[in-house]
Amino acid sequence: MKVKILAISQRIEKIEEYSEIRDSLDQSWTRLISRLDFLPVPLPNLVSPFNFIETVKPSAIILSGGNTINNIDKADPSSSIERDNFEEGILTIAIERGIPVVGVCRGMQMINLFFKGSTSKSEGHVGARHNVNFEGKYSEFNTRPVNSYHKWCISESDLGNSLMPFAIAEDKTIEGFYHKDHPIFGIMWHPEREEPYNNYDINLLKKFVQI
Repeated sequence: MKVKILAISQRIEKIEEYSEIRDSLDQSWTRLISRLDFLPVPLPNLVSPFNFIETVKPSAIILSGGNTINNIDKADPSSSIERDNFEEGILTIAIERGIPVVGVCRGMQMINLFFKGSTSKSEGHVGARHNVNFEGKYSEFNTRPVNSYHKWCISESDLGNSLMPFAIAEDKTIEGFYHKDHPIFGIMWHPEREEPYNNYDINLLKKFVQI
């Protein structure tokens, strides 16, 4: 049986103790992607996006969380223009080739900016849980609580071109969207941080990556 590869982006961390700059990924992502019946393959931030996709040929891609996007807050010490540029390249090639892409938290913000959207400062979304209402084509997932770790949110007026909301928080900020023409999706909560993993999240991710 052919192995299906799911490529996932990594945060960039500066480890001053060792004078190192590292790509890093929480092991919980490896376990969750394996539950989706994919082989997880981390995306190195310093390689050519074209060469990576041409060589590895992933069936789907996740843009993970971590690192504030430079264009959102240049003063944030966690921001990384290297990662931003790499993920923009990955998105461009994935769209050209019809590869499904799922953005999680920062990844959703990156997708929104890619499609000419913007962000707003959030309140009450860091280290919290709140209800999300699922609408339209994903209404089967009902209203349910999700985790929240983001300092920046996406309101209806912030939404990028051709992005359609399907999950709305109680404060009316957008917690999930999809692109109306491409297999591109975003969610603001972190499915990998749930213990145990939420079956709704697993089923939703499967819908995204197996289109």
